[in-house]
Amino acid sequence: MPQPTILSSALLILLLLFILLALLLLVPIDLEGRITRGGDEPETRMRIVWLFGRLTKDVFSGSDEREPSKKGEKPASEKREEGDKKEREEGVRGSFRVALEVLRTEAILGSLARLLRGLFGAIRVQFLRIDLDIGLSDPAETGEAVGLLWAALAPLEGLAPVRVRIVPSFSDERLEGSVEGKLWIVPIKIVPPLALFILSPPVWRAGWRGIRARRGKK
Repeated sequence: MPQPTILSSALLILLLLFILLALLLLVPIDLEGRITRGGDEPETRMRIVWLFGRLTKDVFSGSDEREPSKKGEKPASEKREEGDKKEREEGVRGSFRVALEVLRTEAILGSLARLLRGLFGAIRVQFLRIDLDIGLSDPAETGEAVGLLWAALAPLEGLAPVRVRIVPSFSDERLEGSVEGKLWIVPIKIVPPLALFILSPPVWRAGWRGIRARRGKK
């Protein structure tokens, strides 16, 4: 009968594809880059190297410098860029407030700490620098945000060399920062701790809370 033969061939092909995928996920990924938000020139610069250098992907984005007009007036394109910049800054502040609301979720910091501990074996940090300047409209909220971020990033101290700098600004509203680093990652080792993190009840509660915050609900 041909049906069992076809079924066996299909199962064999699926098994071979699964084994191939598992082998590919065992190949480390080199990730190097810098992400800057806020300030005058937001920037994303990243290089991803896989399959022992056979596959390389460079990602760049940033703002181009414009020459001022002879009359000293800003060209229309520059005015549009300023408007876009203002919208981006408002978007970043809105996203940060959502993130702050998520970090307020009960037991979410413990889940984050377990996730980072689980990732220690999958990620080797050559260097990692995190710099943040935070100032919200309410000084009390600024202090709370800085405290929650320090608590969330504290487990990173086990990944050496790591430098984290978080500076609160109580006098003006600002949200600027950069993340720069070089990492060596084994993709398949990330799956178990990430799956446990995603399936944990605090993460589900945090996700729902983040959705409500994004929609502006209380």
